[in-house]
Amino acid sequence: MDYLKIANSPILYVVTALILTILIAQALLFYFSAKKQLESMKVDKKVVRKVIKASAITTIIPSVAIIMGLISLSPSMGVPVSWARLGMAGSLMYELTIASIGAQTMGAQLGSSSYTSQAFANSVWLMTIGVVPSFIFAIFFLKKYKEGVKKAVSKDTRLQKIVIGTILVCVQVSFVLPAGFAGGGSLLAVLVSVGIMGILSILIVKFKQIWLREYALSLSMLLAVVAVIFAAG
Repeated sequence: MDYLKIANSPILYVVTALILTILIAQALLFYFSAKKQLESMKVDKKVVRKVIKASAITTIIPSVAIIMGLISLSPSMGVPVSWARLGMAGSLMYELTIASIGAQTMGAQLGSSSYTSQAFANSVWLMTIGVVPSFIFAIFFLKKYKEGVKKAVSKDTRLQKIVIGTILVCVQVSFVLPAGFAGGGSLLAVLVSVGIMGILSILIVKFKQIWLREYALSLSMLLAVVAVIFAAG
């Protein structure tokens, strides 16, 4: 049996729909819980609307990236699995890498004629199991971890700045360095996004264009994508 018939089978669409329904319900639960908490704290509604607006804007570009990832992954892994993985806890780079490893361990190549239903199942199992440790850590250890960090930084505000700064730098480096060493379109995207963010930062700080803060991240990401598309064309 062609593995794509299994990968795009109705039962997998049903499972994916259940996963997405849970994710939507979770998002709504967080939204209404936060809204209730803000009302009890009597936070100005203008501030709340500003935060919602900024969050919505900065979510658009990553969502586009997820859609592009779905388009890239679905020909090999089918729409339901790709949608569930990218919509829940995955990234395109992780999914493609692990799916390829799953195929190779079965002596096949992802998306090729040698990619059988058994190889597909192996890829899906690896993609799923690979993210389980992060969920376990979040459920059982995240609260204690946060309490430990809070206790440590409360004794020394300088330590708090160092910890937060280190986390931000590490996150940025984890994205920038691999792309920089990869060269080509990846390097171009990094250079364009850094340049655009630098220009916007000058406009925000020096010329007091505070309103740009809400759009800076999205604009730098979008223009980097546009630059890569034009360069590839």
